[in-house]
Amino acid sequence: MIEDFDGITDETRFLDDNERSSRPASPSGPLRARKETWSDLKPYVRPLLATNFISVVCGINDGSIGAIIPRLKDFYDIPSETVSFLFLFNSMGYLVSALSNGHIVQRFGQLNTLYMGGIMLCFTYTVISFGLPFPIMAGFMLIQGMGVDVRIYSPALLDAGMNVYTTTVPMATLMLNILHAMYGVGAMASPLIASLLLHMGLHWRAMYIIMALVALLNVLLTVVGFRGAKVEMVDKDGDDQQQQSEQKGVVSEALLHPMTMLCAAYILIYVGTEVVVGGWGLTFLIEGRHGSEITMANVIAGYWASLAVGRIILGYLVEKFGEKPSIHLCTFATIVAMAVLLTVENLTINVIAIISIGFFLGPMFPSTVALASKVLPRRLHPASIGFIAGTGAGGAAFFPFVTGQISGRFGILSMPIVCLIMAVVMQLLWTLVPSSSNDTIFCCKGRRNSYSVLRQESSSIAQTA
Repeated sequence: MIEDFDGITDETRFLDDNERSSRPASPSGPLRARKETWSDLKPYVRPLLATNFISVVCGINDGSIGAIIPRLKDFYDIPSETVSFLFLFNSMGYLVSALSNGHIVQRFGQLNTLYMGGIMLCFTYTVISFGLPFPIMAGFMLIQGMGVDVRIYSPALLDAGMNVYTTTVPMATLMLNILHAMYGVGAMASPLIASLLLHMGLHWRAMYIIMALVALLNVLLTVVGFRGAKVEMVDKDGDDQQQQSEQKGVVSEALLHPMTMLCAAYILIYVGTEVVVGGWGLTFLIEGRHGSEITMANVIAGYWASLAVGRIILGYLVEKFGEKPSIHLCTFATIVAMAVLLTVENLTINVIAIISIGFFLGPMFPSTVALASKVLPRRLHPASIGFIAGTGAGGAAFFPFVTGQISGRFGILSMPIVCLIMAVVMQLLWTLVPSSSNDTIFCCKGRRNSYSVLRQESSSIAQTA
């Protein structure tokens, strides 16, 4: 267990300062750690329901383009590498959000950031449902990615906000796995909606009309769910220049922290792998393995469903046996399934392999966020976890773009090769991420910074006296 400089442990970090001060002291430290229980979650029920619906919306968003790629290619009469530019323009918005999320939260607060993301998402889904010509659609997504009227920037804000909040509640690891399981449920809905629309003979634009309505519902649930809830993790009481300088220093320290950079790199590739399989998997099964569109759309829905199930079942095992060894094992199993997808041409075996990949990928994102919240000092959580989540959102757009370009040049059968390489890189990166019992360098760095702050404050008091 990691104990921060101020006595905060991974079992007490969800308490505010007044609640911590009321906890009984222990001979070995300021607080006595106790095991978290389900009853500790009662004050957090409404916000958690809201964050889980946000996760559903983010899942629907990430699964939407892949679910209608065959329809977009026919509608615009364009190849795969051209469609993939939608992912590229989206990735710019993700990148902007990843870099600026900490500053946005510091300026507007966590709750206002959630409102901002939800409203922007609802507006832009409505615009896209008009079925604009492809160059205009792509150009509009570029503007969105730059942070003006963004479609993908919005879920990046939502994604970061929901992750930051969930790390502060009791049983954070389990709650994060449930949260990201709901992402899988949302992503599963996209191909199911797309296949239903195809079966009914409706236009692909109807997909975005439905998504706009879901985004509107998300705004309403966010307002109701977080009304009266304490979600701010930064102090907004003072506006003086010194406080603003300190806040900027916290953001810089968070983004440059080795744990933040390692986890961001890992999540960047992980989410890219997840969305490449879910986004291009349908095209792979239809064009590469000659499956029927409606049936294969249901298979991709099964992939996202298995991802959700994996986050619950494997998430429980990860919490029991530890993040580091469990994710190593899951990544190895993913590599094996990728190799099967690459080398075996049988459609049935490919279907099983894709669903298995979803199951083993399931616990990786929430487990990484949970581990980061244990290793990093609590004061760095908003900026660090926001950056990690936002970078992952960038991977959800950038790597599908790269895969589309490669598939356009070498054929869709090259998709498993790209995924296999990404999975191997994930395994290598995970070996560098510290576990909660082997993070001396990272924790000492956080403590040294805390000691440095206290020394500066003590020196200032002495000079004043």
